[in-house]
Amino acid sequence: MKPPRSLAALTGIFAGGNALSSGLRMASAILTARFCEPASLGLFNAVGLVVGYAPFLQLGILNGLNRELPYYFGKGDQRRVQELASAAQAWAIAIGSFTAALLLAAACWYGLHGNWPVAAGCAANAIAVFALFYGQCYLTFLYRTHGDFSALALFGVAQSVLALALVLVIWFFGYYGLCLRLAVTNLFLMALLWHWRPVRVPPKWGREQLLHLLKIGAPIFGVGVLSSWWAVLDSTLVLKEMGTTGLGLYALVGMTNQAMTLLSQAVSSICYPRMAEQFGRTGSYRDCLRIAFKPCLCLLAGMAPVAAATWWVSPLLITHLLPKYREAIPAVQWAAVGAVALSLDPLNNAYNIVMRQDLYAVCIAIGMLSYFLCLRYLLSSGGALSAFPISMLVGHLFFMSSSGLFLHHLWRKHKA
Repeated sequence: MKPPRSLAALTGIFAGGNALSSGLRMASAILTARFCEPASLGLFNAVGLVVGYAPFLQLGILNGLNRELPYYFGKGDQRRVQELASAAQAWAIAIGSFTAALLLAAACWYGLHGNWPVAAGCAANAIAVFALFYGQCYLTFLYRTHGDFSALALFGVAQSVLALALVLVIWFFGYYGLCLRLAVTNLFLMALLWHWRPVRVPPKWGREQLLHLLKIGAPIFGVGVLSSWWAVLDSTLVLKEMGTTGLGLYALVGMTNQAMTLLSQAVSSICYPRMAEQFGRTGSYRDCLRIAFKPCLCLLAGMAPVAAATWWVSPLLITHLLPKYREAIPAVQWAAVGAVALSLDPLNNAYNIVMRQDLYAVCIAIGMLSYFLCLRYLLSSGGALSAFPISMLVGHLFFMSSSGLFLHHLWRKHKA
């Protein structure tokens, strides 16, 4: 048996694959923006907001799976791992099918009323939302638990290559090409994840297992939804205040956030199962927190110069490559700065490991309140699109500062 790879090696593999995927996605996004007017891209993103709100339907059962699988691996209980994976798979299929059916019904309704753009968007997002529950929220967790991050990185690259190739579809069909590409790339990635899945169990409805996952996952899910809705609400407010054209311009902010948080997300994805496994093995809060501490310090040191470079380079790139999106330049610059504040975010996995989501929820609430107060002030003062990433930066600073205080409190409380 091969020895397990070090955290640095896993991070390098996963982040390297994600960096390549991100580069390909960035090229796709630039070409997409050149072929689409901001209003069309804004409409597509507006319809896609439903996928951002959909995860609340899974009630936390899949979040519980993400925590419990590595925990029971650490305990050496393989039978329990298979029981939980089988029950969670049945739940993911059920809830994914239900949500997709609702969106397909909406697509039929809009189609019957002659609103074909929204109908096409709903149909494409029906596939995307099923892939979200079954692919991203179930199958992906199986790979992370087994530490097979190289496979996840490879699948991400393959999906990004396909997305880049399908830019030609957008060139020919415009908005409808966006919808077709969304559906095809989601089906492709889900097929890869399913074919090479490391835990092969049939879906089996298990009441006891689902209740256990619900008990564990509901608190994790609650704070996770609160955090994810923060980003979704940000886009929703952009749509409300700036219209579909403003949301189309804001797509460049989303691209920047995705690229800037790439390494932080890779570190978090790798640290989380290792922290849970370590906690299952030793029961030590301090041991699981130490796993993420040094990588986070390295992230913080490395992200600052990257943000500075992005601040100076982005105006040149956008002006020459995407002149229709010039108005988004200040927002992109502030988004790059805001990403630095999340360099320490992988440490927050500790709240889910030791089941102290109450403290985590307080931190998120503090951040969101700071964001809304800042946004209200900037918009009332005649703020433009940049008001949103500036407010997000302020919110993230308050969020991480309060989180640091609570983590320090837990560190002192848990002597072992």
